[in-house]
Amino acid sequence: MVTRRQLIAAATGVGSVGLLGYLLSRDDGATDTPTPDERRRPATPTQTETATEEGEAFVDRADVVDVREFGAVGDGETDDSGAITEAIRAAESGQTVFLPATDDSYLLSFDGTGGEAAIHLGRESDLSGITVLGERAEAGAQTLQVEPGSYDADTSNWALKLEATRVVRGLRFRNLTIDGARPPGDGAASLDGEESLTGVLLRRGDAGGGHDIAFENCLVRNCSASALRFEESGVTCRNVTARRAGRHGFNPVAGDTAVDPGFVGESIRSVHNDGTGIDHRRGTARLENVYTENNRSGNKWKHHVRRLEVRNHHSVGDRNRGWRSNHTGTDDVPDTQHIVLRNVLVEQPKISGIRVSGDNTEIACDFENIEVRQTEVQDSRAGIVFSRAAHTGTETRGRIVVVGTDNGGGVYVGSDAVMNVGTFDHFRNEEGPFIAESGELNFDKIENVDPGRNIFGTPGAASVGAFTGPLN
Repeated sequence: MVTRRQLIAAATGVGSVGLLGYLLSRDDGATDTPTPDERRRPATPTQTETATEEGEAFVDRADVVDVREFGAVGDGETDDSGAITEAIRAAESGQTVFLPATDDSYLLSFDGTGGEAAIHLGRESDLSGITVLGERAEAGAQTLQVEPGSYDADTSNWALKLEATRVVRGLRFRNLTIDGARPPGDGAASLDGEESLTGVLLRRGDAGGGHDIAFENCLVRNCSASALRFEESGVTCRNVTARRAGRHGFNPVAGDTAVDPGFVGESIRSVHNDGTGIDHRRGTARLENVYTENNRSGNKWKHHVRRLEVRNHHSVGDRNRGWRSNHTGTDDVPDTQHIVLRNVLVEQPKISGIRVSGDNTEIACDFENIEVRQTEVQDSRAGIVFSRAAHTGTETRGRIVVVGTDNGGGVYVGSDAVMNVGTFDHFRNEEGPFIAESGELNFDKIENVDPGRNIFGTPGAASVGAFTGPLN
C-alpha cells in the first residue's frame, strides 16, 4: 500500500507534472489571469447526465481537472487523499475537478497523529467557482473510503474539512459517496461509542459566513461522529443522505446571519444515526422534502435557533420524538423563536411525536397539517405536546391528525401555551383526544375519525436523498 506520508512527500513533483501536462494541453489561448467571462462557471453534467455521456472529450476540456493527473488511482489500496487534495487546490474558478467512476474506492488514509483531515481545503487556495464532480450519479460509483484504523480514535478527525478563511461562492460537490469506516457494532458517540471521525466539516473562521457552498447528490455514511456539520452560513444540501453516523446526520450550527437561511436542506434523508437525524443548533434553516428514520434522538432544534422552517417531512421510528425543542441553556437566546412545521407526518415515535416547549424563550409556531401516528408515550403526556410559552397564530387554520397514542392523549397543551387549529381529527388515543392543563386549545372542527395515513403527501424513503431525482 502507498501510504499518505509517502504520497505527500512526493506531492510537489506529482502535482507539478500533472498540472504542467494539463496546462500544456490547453490550446485556447488562455492567459494566466482569467478574464471575467472565463471565471463564469461552465455547465457541468446534471444528476441525470453523467460526464461519460459527453465521451472522452469531457476530460480533455480545458476547464476540467482530472484527479488522475495528480496521482489518484481509485484502486482501494493506494492512498488518494493527497492527490485529490492537490487537484482541488490547483483548480481555478470555473473549473471542474473530475473523479472518474472506479470499480474500487478512492482510499483516504491518515497518519494516525491525531486531529487530521484527509482532504483539507480552504487555507491554501480560493475555492470559489469550483465544482468537484463524480462521474456517475449513483451510490458507490465514486466512493471516498476512509481506511479503517488509520486515524487516531482518541482525537477529532475529518474526511473532508473546509476552512472558512474567506467567503466561498459557487463551490459545488456533486455525485460523491463518503464512507467513514465506522467500526461494526460501534455504540452511540454520546454513550460508549467512538466519536472521532466527522464526514464533512465547514469550520468557523475569519469569513464570518455568507458562503454559497452546495453538496448535491452526496451520500455520507458510517462516520463515528457527525456526518455533516456546518459552522458558518451559506450551505445547501440538495439530494443528500446521511446514514449511520455515531452522532448527528445533519448538524447546522451557524450562528451568523450573513445569509438567511443559513442552511438549506432540499430533498434530504437522514437515517439510522445514533444521535439526531437533524440537529439544528444556531441561526436559521429551511428544510423541504425530508425523510428521517430510526434516529436514536429523533430531530431537534436548540434554544439558540432563531428560525427553523420544515415543510414536507416524513419521520418513521425516530426515537425521542419526530421533532422537539431542546432548550437547555439561557445564553444567547432570542426573545422569540419562529418555527414553521407544515405537512409533517411522524410515525411510531418514542416519548411523543412532536414537542414544542419554550422554557426561556417564546416560540411562535406555524403549525399546520400535522399527522402523528402510533406514538408510544414515555415520560410525556401525548402524541403532540405544546407547553411553556409556545403558541400558534391567532387564526384557527390547518389540520391536525393524531391516531393510536398509547399511554397518553392525542394533544397536550399546558403551561400557558396556546394552540389554534382548523380541524382536529383524533382516533384511538388512550387518554382521549386532548389534555388541556393551564393551556388553551381552540379548533373549528373536531372529529373522532382516522382519515387515512399520510393525507398530506409527505415523501417516502425512496423519493428523497442522494441519487433520487434531477437537480434544479
